[in-house]
Amino acid sequence: MILELQPGKLKGTVEAIASKSDAHRALICAAFADAPCSLKISTTSKDIEATAEVLRAFGADIEQSDDLYKVIPSKCRALKCTADCNESGSTLRFLLPVAAAVGGEVLFTGSGRLPLRPMTELCKTLQDNGISFVQHSENFLPLTLSGKLNGKSFKLPGNISSQYISGLLFASAVSGGGKISLTSELESASYVEITRRVLEKFGVKTEKSDGCYKVPENQKLVSPGSYTVEGDWSCSAFWLCAAFMGSKISVLNLDSSSPQGDKAVVEILKKFESSTECSVDCSDIPDLVPPLAIAACARKSATHFVNAGRLRLKESDRIESVANLVNNLGGRVETAQDSLTIFGSGALKGGKISSQNDHRIVMAAAIASTISEKPVTIDGAEAVQKSYPTFFQDFNKLGGAFNVISLR
Repeated sequence: MILELQPGKLKGTVEAIASKSDAHRALICAAFADAPCSLKISTTSKDIEATAEVLRAFGADIEQSDDLYKVIPSKCRALKCTADCNESGSTLRFLLPVAAAVGGEVLFTGSGRLPLRPMTELCKTLQDNGISFVQHSENFLPLTLSGKLNGKSFKLPGNISSQYISGLLFASAVSGGGKISLTSELESASYVEITRRVLEKFGVKTEKSDGCYKVPENQKLVSPGSYTVEGDWSCSAFWLCAAFMGSKISVLNLDSSSPQGDKAVVEILKKFESSTECSVDCSDIPDLVPPLAIAACARKSATHFVNAGRLRLKESDRIESVANLVNNLGGRVETAQDSLTIFGSGALKGGKISSQNDHRIVMAAAIASTISEKPVTIDGAEAVQKSYPTFFQDFNKLGGAFNVISLR
């Protein structure tokens, strides 16, 4: 789909969509709890639906009615199924270890860039604990997992993906305990804290020490009966950045005490109010880079985004796709292997960009229209379905004007 967005500020109130991070985790815990659970998830997305579909394949009964998901836990003692993760890295990295904990034979598939995204270290630690894998192409996916975990001690680097640690915590909760030792410093640690909080709400306590996470034995996942997924700071960051750039937007349903690391956007935008050159450490907040890069264009000084190497492993190579976005809209940017620098001039010219099938690039381009002189055209705008299907409805409610150029 190709959209042409007209320049102009936004105004109004928008409610934060449901946190994708919280929803993934709550669905997994509910699917392996001791009793049914009703989850209130105010908005859904392709990624959340991917997790629900794989859990259904694992034997859970999940019924959706409006914003309620009724989950009847899986009773499978051994899995024999296909797990289509679509384009969701969270679904794959969380549920691959869970499948190993339950045991059986599962063919994991995916689409988009997901088959190319790294999984070597996670697979290695699962293999060390009795799991075998068969790859069916030169890409990581499709992949068949066979066996059942025969150990409870996992070792892997912490600087590749925090999702590995979360997946192993879920596996440990399902299999009755486990210990995860990190061989390097953990990045995106806040996402692991989200996992720990959700596990605790489902009755499983975890322990954290230097370089180690532990799920003590003799625990089980216990349904709380009902669970409400909190608002999402990652997607709300686009509206907050638009507000920084002069739009008059209020975002509701955000919890300032949330463990979501992307709530850091508030403090970073305060830092942006200064006209001096500044740096943003991206190691714990990679998903904030697209909206913050556009906000940086509205500044009149340089903004350095550092420790951003993992952005190259997202739905697109986000260092390059953010750079292309800024360049194509008339801004100035320089990139390195693990960093990028935006040389803000206070405004953008407008122009045409490709989404690179990346939902966050679409949303970043949309808010870029609020500081552009001419229209912004987005080729591949449908990519927002991955995380925020109602984004352009909310954009329109806030006064954003756009035309559909093509539905292809």
